[in-house]
Amino acid sequence: MQPISNVLVAPTAEPKRPPSGFAASIRAAAAATADGLAAAAGIAAPLAPVGMALAGAVRGAIQAGAAQARAAPPASAGSAPAGAPGAAADGGDVFEAARLLQMESQSFNMRYLALQEGLQRESREFTALSNAMKVRHDAARSAIQNIQ
Repeated sequence: MQPISNVLVAPTAEPKRPPSGFAASIRAAAAATADGLAAAAGIAAPLAPVGMALAGAVRGAIQAGAAQARAAPPASAGSAPAGAPGAAADGGDVFEAARLLQMESQSFNMRYLALQEGLQRESREFTALSNAMKVRHDAARSAIQNIQ
């Protein structure tokens, strides 16, 4: 009887998926939200004591943030945000801090998703190896029982 050779587990190829439109959807939603906030600031401007100057400043800050959100790639996981939330002093900094927090949150979510995919891949490899070892064991057991 020949011994069964070792089982080799080859790494699986990464699945080829078309690029997701999720990032573009998020950017579009952020831009729409920024446009809505700019419109709300324009409506509320006559009620404020410095009305139009405040509306222009808020609208400019929001639109600049929206333009950056549309054009900027997501922050890398290792980089620290340029403006910390505690350092926010005026309206523009608050919006910038919120945008940076959202980008950091997205980065952490992507890292968590990568971790989940890695665990699923390891689980599939373990299951495949376990099934192969079970077949090998059953074959050896059957051969021993047939001898007796």
